[in-house]
Amino acid sequence: MGAKKRSGLCLDFMILSNDGIKRALEQGALEISPVPDETQYTTSAVDLYLGEEFNVWDTKKLQLSGFKGELDLSAQQFNETAKAYLIPLEKEKDGSVIFPPFGKHPWHMLAITRERVHLKRDFKLAARVEGRSSLARIGIIVHLTAPTIHSGFNGKIALEMINFSPFYLKMVPNKTRICQLIVERLESDPTREINTAFQGQTVPSGEKK
Repeated sequence: MGAKKRSGLCLDFMILSNDGIKRALEQGALEISPVPDETQYTTSAVDLYLGEEFNVWDTKKLQLSGFKGELDLSAQQFNETAKAYLIPLEKEKDGSVIFPPFGKHPWHMLAITRERVHLKRDFKLAARVEGRSSLARIGIIVHLTAPTIHSGFNGKIALEMINFSPFYLKMVPNKTRICQLIVERLESDPTREINTAFQGQTVPSGEKK
């Protein structure tokens, strides 16, 4: 897509191709660690693997006699909510986790990518994380309405997952290609630093460990 001008605004934003993503990595405009191998690329995205950390909501705390689990979204801070109610999901002996179907606890869980992604603000890069078609057709949501990775972000990517399939799904860290990263170039330089509590996160709760 060539640059276009409209009302004095230069519209040169675009989605990067597989070669464009590789060039961005080579030029230092983008960091993905571990560096993707050739099998992870499609024509306009790069697949990311499932990481090793999984969190679920501790429903036992929400089922106490006399307890009303109302969460005021205008007042809550996610890091405080996470510390109070998120717990690790128990793993199988082989390190995998079993993700139950909708209606069977815990059908909603927070996971993390294996890869750390850094979108360099000075290079006008942002991204979106999306599900992979083969997994979507089974019935799994990987980002639950929050696909945007803002320019300047540096960290692993949290995945807000729901299993709408009829299956118990075996999730294998470092072997399951769970999502795809679509890299975009902004139409102009950002005029502020990124503002997120999740900068540098290494676990699904947003913490840095």
